[in-house]
Amino acid sequence: MPLRHVVALLLLIVSPLILIGWFGTSTLARQQQQQREQIEELFADRLRDFSEDLRPIARRYEIELGNELRDANQDIDRLSQIRRTNPIVRSVMLVDRDGRLIYPQKPTSDSASEALWHAALSELARGRPMIQQTESSTLNDSESASAGVKGGLSRRMAQSKNPFPEATQWQSWFHEDGLQLVLWIPRTDQSATGVVLERGRWMADLVEALPNDSSEENGSYELRNSTDRRVYRWGASSESPSNAESLATVRLQSPWNGWRLMYTPMVDFSPGPFADGTIPLFATLIAVATMLLLLGIYVMTAIRRQMNLAQQRVSFASHVSHELRTPLTNIRLYAELAQRDLNPKSSPLSSAESSADQRTPRLLERLGVIEEESQRLSRLVTGVLDMVSGKGKLHPTQQIADTIVHRVVDRFRPTFDSLGLRTDLQLKADQPAFIDSDVMELVLVNLLSNVEKYAGSGDHVQIVSSQESNKIIIDVIDDGPGITRSEARRIFEPFERLDDSLSAPAGTGLGLAIARNAARRHGGELTWIPASSGAHFRLIVRSIENN
Repeated sequence: MPLRHVVALLLLIVSPLILIGWFGTSTLARQQQQQREQIEELFADRLRDFSEDLRPIARRYEIELGNELRDANQDIDRLSQIRRTNPIVRSVMLVDRDGRLIYPQKPTSDSASEALWHAALSELARGRPMIQQTESSTLNDSESASAGVKGGLSRRMAQSKNPFPEATQWQSWFHEDGLQLVLWIPRTDQSATGVVLERGRWMADLVEALPNDSSEENGSYELRNSTDRRVYRWGASSESPSNAESLATVRLQSPWNGWRLMYTPMVDFSPGPFADGTIPLFATLIAVATMLLLLGIYVMTAIRRQMNLAQQRVSFASHVSHELRTPLTNIRLYAELAQRDLNPKSSPLSSAESSADQRTPRLLERLGVIEEESQRLSRLVTGVLDMVSGKGKLHPTQQIADTIVHRVVDRFRPTFDSLGLRTDLQLKADQPAFIDSDVMELVLVNLLSNVEKYAGSGDHVQIVSSQESNKIIIDVIDDGPGITRSEARRIFEPFERLDDSLSAPAGTGLGLAIARNAARRHGGELTWIPASSGAHFRLIVRSIENN
């Protein structure tokens, strides 16, 4: 197949596959992304449920501590009592309208830790939430940070709307080893009371509100602080892989600003390489590729068949014209010579040499050539017509096969003698049989003609005949260059020639095709027999009477 046809076939197959593959993979990627988003949303909803379970803790602090602060008002003794009696309270503060810390007072001892803590509370008091005296009486969320003693103090404030006087407000304060929670009751005179919650206590309350079982086998849940350190973990008993990524994350609401809940799967929820339509996609691509390949092969085969047929028609007309021209030229030439022999006036010979006795043998010889070429032309035309039509009438008569073989060999003997080919006849088909002598002669002439063309450099040609009850077998064997097994597959095809070079003997490539067709019409077969050297053909002809 020419290279351009192969390229066209590949383009016919590859181009649709690329389009289908691109469309299929993009659609599959969108589906997988949607599935992953649905899975993420599912686990995010579960994390939101856990986050909502933490809201009652903050609400309980607001109610209990808020009531105690309101009852104490600005009574320092009662505020001090709250610090002593409530384990959730780490420190109680009273701040005047100017932001000065009234309680607790500056420590009189030389303890560095107490001094640092008081300084931190003083700084915290100045950043307390305040009620703005506006018609809406609202406070906007904000964040602030300030440096503490020796650079070790930092905080972030989160203020929420407070439309009612003496409503509690949360403040997130970053100090020491992490988040500190401060609950304030700001008043309309810009003073405020507040408490700093004991970090260990409220963290224990958070952990207690979260699940503590390991029934979740496919992943683990974690509570992480603002520095991304794990505070609590539940779910799968084993640790998540080090390279595992969280599938869903939800940030906690106030007062735990910056904290978050995470879910990390123990297994990969992403679709595998053969999941979610990947196999149907590959199967579709393979099916389409197979269909396009078969379609392309069919189209290319059909086109090639039409091109070969057109080429064969042109070659047929050219070669048959050449083959017909040769006997016609000989017939015309010898007819003119015979005419000159019959007309003494046109002959260049002397009157003595042109006598009737001298002209007769020469004239008979030329008439014999005309007859032989006419028969050759008749056989060629008959063979071509039989091959084209696939039909032909048989005219069986009682003949002896060996006699036909002798007649055909005698016709080629002068040529074989000139080539130095010795004829070895081993004939044993000497019983009369009803056969068509023209058919047998046609096949033998084609076989011996090929010996003349291609095996002329050999030493001898052997013809062996045998006869059974209803068939005659004739083997033609030469010691020429021979035929290989790969070449033997196409020697009986019309217009097939093993050598198409300019130096090759003239021919149409129709001889063996015509010969095999003639043998099959006679109920027999013409086959090539493998041989170690030379070429070996076997003709089988069946008796018409016994068929």
